[in-house]
Amino acid sequence: MNENVHALIGAYAVDAVSPAERVEFEAHLGACDDCSVELVGMREAAAVLAEAEAVAPPASLKGRVMESIAQTPQLAPLTSDDAASPDADPASTVPAEGAPSAVPLASSRKRLWPRLALAAASAAVLAVGGLVGSSLVERRQDDLALEKDVMMVTSAPDAHSMDLGLGTAHLVVSEKMESVVAMGDDCPHPKDGMSYQLWLVMDDGTKEAGPTFMPDEDGTFMAIMEMDMEGAAAIAVTEEPMGGSAEPTSAEVAVVEL
Repeated sequence: MNENVHALIGAYAVDAVSPAERVEFEAHLGACDDCSVELVGMREAAAVLAEAEAVAPPASLKGRVMESIAQTPQLAPLTSDDAASPDADPASTVPAEGAPSAVPLASSRKRLWPRLALAAASAAVLAVGGLVGSSLVERRQDDLALEKDVMMVTSAPDAHSMDLGLGTAHLVVSEKMESVVAMGDDCPHPKDGMSYQLWLVMDDGTKEAGPTFMPDEDGTFMAIMEMDMEGAAAIAVTEEPMGGSAEPTSAEVAVVEL
């Protein structure tokens, strides 16, 4: 038996093995859970490359993501008394378009899911020789890690959602998880050479830099920021050069009070 039978998985996934190798690998596959899982991902990724379109992910993954979002409670709209509070921090006020309000998640789920579906399906990319493209494997791992973190935040018992004011995007905040998720669709694209960046606005008006994000061609995006909620007053979004900035270099395009 080939001592390196694991190495046949790439070639097997694209039917590039000899009859003898096929028999050998299939015998090994029946007793190797790791290879079975990896093979599913490789075949899905190969289909994505061949057809240039997303492959439907396992129904169980979609169900977990949708269920966690559906159970996220929505904040009630701020009252006029809230908006006129003398203690409000000018640096964290909401733009003239409106104060943070409750937002139904159903519409934003419709086009958010294809992005999650593609990320889940793109488990690996196969080269001609059956090798896996390392850079895309790393990106797939990042996507899966992001999905896991998002699900943990949206399913937290104290999670609540607020309108972000960028298309149909919204924030899901959990003090218990010390994290905020920004996600949605119909988000307008930033100027050429720019990306969006999240900021944690403190009570004293200072801003702590968060991650950058870029909506796809449909305006769909997802980002998560870990933060210490103590002293936090708002979440802001600005347009920054690719890679982000240590301090804001432009005016806020969205601000949501916490």
